[in-house]
Amino acid sequence: MSISQPHILLITDDSNDRQRLHILLDPLGGRISVATSGTDAINIFQSDVVDLVITDINIGSFDVWRLTRIIRSGIYPSSKETPIIIVTHTWCERITEITAREFGVNQLLPFDDCHKLPDIVKLLLKSPSTGLKKHRLLVIEDHLDNARLVQKMLQNRFDVELAADGETGLAAWKERQHELVLLDIMLPRMSGSEVLKEFVVLNPALPVVIMTAHATMELARDLMLSGAADFITKPFRAEEIRKVCDLAVRRDDYLVSNAQFADHMDNLQQLQNLLGNIIDSMPSVLIGVDAQEKVMLWNKDAEHVSGLSARDTKGKLLTEVWPECCVIEDIRIAMKGGGVQHRRKVPCHWEDSFRFFNITIYPVQNEEFCRAIIRIDDVTEQLLFEKRIVQSEKMVSLGQLSAGVAHEINNPLAAIVQNTQAVKNRLSADVEPNQRVAEALNLDFSMLRQYLEQRGILRQLDVIQESGIRTAKLLENMLSFTHEGSSQKYPHNLADLLERAIDLATAHFSLQRKFDFRQVEIMRDYAPGLSFVKCDPAQIQQVFYNLLLNGADVMEEKYRLQESSSETPSYQPRFLVRVLDKENFVRVEIEDNGPGMTEVAQKHIFEPFFATKDSGSGLGLSISYFIVTKNHDGHIGVESKLGVGTTFYVELPKI
Repeated sequence: MSISQPHILLITDDSNDRQRLHILLDPLGGRISVATSGTDAINIFQSDVVDLVITDINIGSFDVWRLTRIIRSGIYPSSKETPIIIVTHTWCERITEITAREFGVNQLLPFDDCHKLPDIVKLLLKSPSTGLKKHRLLVIEDHLDNARLVQKMLQNRFDVELAADGETGLAAWKERQHELVLLDIMLPRMSGSEVLKEFVVLNPALPVVIMTAHATMELARDLMLSGAADFITKPFRAEEIRKVCDLAVRRDDYLVSNAQFADHMDNLQQLQNLLGNIIDSMPSVLIGVDAQEKVMLWNKDAEHVSGLSARDTKGKLLTEVWPECCVIEDIRIAMKGGGVQHRRKVPCHWEDSFRFFNITIYPVQNEEFCRAIIRIDDVTEQLLFEKRIVQSEKMVSLGQLSAGVAHEINNPLAAIVQNTQAVKNRLSADVEPNQRVAEALNLDFSMLRQYLEQRGILRQLDVIQESGIRTAKLLENMLSFTHEGSSQKYPHNLADLLERAIDLATAHFSLQRKFDFRQVEIMRDYAPGLSFVKCDPAQIQQVFYNLLLNGADVMEEKYRLQESSSETPSYQPRFLVRVLDKENFVRVEIEDNGPGMTEVAQKHIFEPFFATKDSGSGLGLSISYFIVTKNHDGHIGVESKLGVGTTFYVELPKI
């Protein structure tokens, strides 16, 4: 008989589970009491009548099995038949099912199936005695009296089904999959031995107990080797058949439970391996310590940085394996409830270099394993990137300023060049107005000319004019180089653009290192009759300029190293620049005889902010790569050999 306003007791310490189960149970009506432990549940049972219990397995020190036994004892106002439903996240299926059946639990439900709970509650409130199903037993016996006797002996423990011959028994098992089979060895048409072989094929783990009136050592051996779980000799007493069947079921329970446990352990090991791989794959040093500051976790990056294996460090004090540790106090603060601790840009000597690290300490609420995780990230490159970005912004501003200055210089420079030419013209005897003025002043023009030549004034005027013209050309290149137009492309000779870039680079002078580009010897190899390419001249000139300065820098470093040695310097920095006319493109090569670069550097040389020297922003070559490949559909590459030199090449399609 169902209860219209049932009192349901919900036992779980998980607030999220309680909320979800409440939502499922509220539509059923009645009253819902909540207990967070087995002890709380007992207190409710002592003072109130409960019509149904829904509980987790893990409910504190007063576990669910003791709670079930005390309910079934009938000492409380509630009925000892009060339905009990276990709803849980974690459980080993067969072991828990066996235990629940023996303790009188009515239903066992995985939490993932909790949507079925309302229907189960309705059923149990209507029929409280409904419980977990008995094991199904199939008895294959051709003597009906014997079969019914076995059924009577075992019906309290098993749901018994009878079959009079082997064919019928096999058909019944295929349809209902009984957990246990009692098989008579002497059967009509199909013998018990033949039926046993069929069962072994269908399910090798199925427990089959053989009943025989003629037990011998040979028969017992043959039956067990053929796959029987046990055998019993006729006639047998009730307690004998019950014991044999219980043992056979328990053996099956053990085998299934062991397989389930092995599967869980395998899944756990796979999860552990996955987590281990994730931890070892992280680009950070990860160290875990327990409450005594002993190392419990030491990932691959920690092994690489320290040179110590995880096995060598486990169980040792952190200060023993990391003597220079500067965050011990931060670790203690984190473990004492101070939350996540951060240390930024911590300087440290590592592998003969000075580097910076970010250190973060995460507290872990796990008394049995780690109490804190220390994460260490090398941020040296990041800080260098930030520095180079700032430097790059400064260079942009300086470039804009230089362009403005160049524009302002152009006007007075033009006046200097023009007025110098005017002075030279007025000192020339070939100009008729000059002759007339000289005669009017009784000035011997030839004597004046001799004076100017002997004093070098005419030569100085030529120098002033040539310098002004050269400076004007340089300013013109600078303005075209810094001009940000619409990036229009026109046919150009790459040799001409390369020469402009060389002129610009020749004017480059580093005040910091007193380096003059004019110290570099330049050898040219330009193919005759070069094809034109369609390009933005300012951008391609910028590419050549970047490549020239980059090569000059590394050659200057090589020169300084040799100059500082005891040997007499014999190294002459040298560029060999080539312009080659290929089938579909024009190729420009800028070859230096510097120190060369490693294969690693060659792979990353065109990446933003990658730099092989301390100076510079690390952007020049990446910008060059973008200009050539993205803006001009060309190709740029590098070939290098350590100790020999480096060749950068640019290939642009012909018109």
